[in-house]
Amino acid sequence: MTFKKRLPGLVKGAFFGLRLHVIFHPISHLLIWLGNIARLSKWIRQQKNLLINDCYTSKFEYNKRFELYEVVVKDQHLDEAIDYLEFGVAKGASIEWWVNRNKNADTKFYGFDTFTGLPEDWGPFKKGDMSADNAIPDFNDARCEFYQGLFQQTLSGFLAEGRLSNRKKVIHFDADLYTSTWFVLATLYPYLNEGDILFFDEFNCPTHEYLAFDEFCRSFYVKYETLGAVNNFYQVAVKIK
Repeated sequence: MTFKKRLPGLVKGAFFGLRLHVIFHPISHLLIWLGNIARLSKWIRQQKNLLINDCYTSKFEYNKRFELYEVVVKDQHLDEAIDYLEFGVAKGASIEWWVNRNKNADTKFYGFDTFTGLPEDWGPFKKGDMSADNAIPDFNDARCEFYQGLFQQTLSGFLAEGRLSNRKKVIHFDADLYTSTWFVLATLYPYLNEGDILFFDEFNCPTHEYLAFDEFCRSFYVKYETLGAVNNFYQVAVKIK
């Protein structure tokens, strides 16, 4: 057996026998972050010929996400009848944009959120931050429905109701967290079709939305095309192939 093949076993033995976790565990989150930011940076450099891409820019403008939406709407004809699902509604700024932009009477909008803030810590934000004060948005539009609770509590029941059609879906991920994003992606996998559009609102967080999407694609062998990105890939749109 070559040294290269023996090396993993030797490293494991060193950790188990010498208890090297005492040294490395305190910085394990940093090491994981560095590994994933390196993968994300490489992935970004592989994205070519996007509809919109401002990378690299030193100026962050959160409302650029609406420019991304508009470019993709026009290119992918998303003013037609669609099923729009949003995970992480908060006070409803993004879903309201879509409600106002897509006036097709057959379009359905489904929003999922706890409306009581983050269910766990996320970077500098703590559990409960970004709360909508338990207030569900009301746009006075019968096409909209909201589901309050953890995604793990509400999504499976929603899908069991058979509410989704076979038409094009637009799925907006604004859950921030790895756990929430991964759960939704994996749960929706059987319902995804070629041409469906996924938007991510915090994609360039290397151990959260990016990591969830990357692991999802590798686990389920999902092929996709990146359509556009703004704010250095903080917001990203991809199309299922």
